[in-house]
Amino acid sequence: MLKRCRIIAIVLGLGILSFQNGCSTFRGLTNNSPQLSLKNDALEARSLTRAGNLDCQTGELANAEINQREAIKKNPFDPWLYERLAQTLSKRGQPGLAIEQMGRAVELSDGDPRLIVELGNLYFDRGDKHTASDQAKQALESEHRCGPALLLLGRIALVDQEPKKALHLFQRAAACNPPPPGIRLKIAEAYQLNGEWRLANHTIDSILLDFPVENYPENLVIAKAEGLIEMNQPSAAENFLLERQTRENFTPTMVYLLAAAQKRMQSYSDARNTLAAGAKAFPSYRVQFLEIRSEIEISAVKEQVAQKK
Repeated sequence: MLKRCRIIAIVLGLGILSFQNGCSTFRGLTNNSPQLSLKNDALEARSLTRAGNLDCQTGELANAEINQREAIKKNPFDPWLYERLAQTLSKRGQPGLAIEQMGRAVELSDGDPRLIVELGNLYFDRGDKHTASDQAKQALESEHRCGPALLLLGRIALVDQEPKKALHLFQRAAACNPPPPGIRLKIAEAYQLNGEWRLANHTIDSILLDFPVENYPENLVIAKAEGLIEMNQPSAAENFLLERQTRENFTPTMVYLLAAAQKRMQSYSDARNTLAAGAKAFPSYRVQFLEIRSEIEISAVKEQVAQKK
């Protein structure tokens, strides 16, 4: 009987102790933790932010900001909501406010490396490359293989005219899992700035394999054409650009490059015709194209005179 009473006493004692510990834990949550939003408010906040994202995609930036601020009122402890608002403010040309909101997102996320890099990108876009670099390095301290941080440091190296350093950083970023979007194009850009045109074009060709021939992105077409011209392959550049000439995504820059390739080949008549067609297709560039056309005519005359001598 005595033994049984002791057991009951021990069990009751443990129960009381557990209850006291539990109460102290709940008191800690009540006194020290931020108030969590109700489930319905959190869901509504996410819904408002998604609506804001759609507004942002369609260019309705004012509506996007309204929705995103309303979302934050519903759930002020969700870092994703501040991140989206920061991106909208950046697009609206308010970098200071964007940085403030992204900083709040970093705080609420307990220093998420991805958000730290996003904050660094905002500083970089504002022209503060030193603070941007500090943010990228801070992210790397938390996550050694942080691809976006390496990408940001590489972009800063390009601005500092250090293509070799940039290339090394971009290659490290490309080796991360997952690699940051657009990293191969940045590698190609670093090769170009370092004068390694063949490696740049090889990289661009590997990227073009991801797209249908009829939908090559403008920036890749331009980069490849520039590379071919720099490698003294104007005929290849001409053929590559002529394949794009009849497509809807042919741009004024492509007109200029096509004429430049034809001029390099001393096909002055073709270059003049290209620029004349470009002046008709792109009226806002008419003056520039006709000026270049007149310069090509002068070059052609000088070439003819030189040949006669």
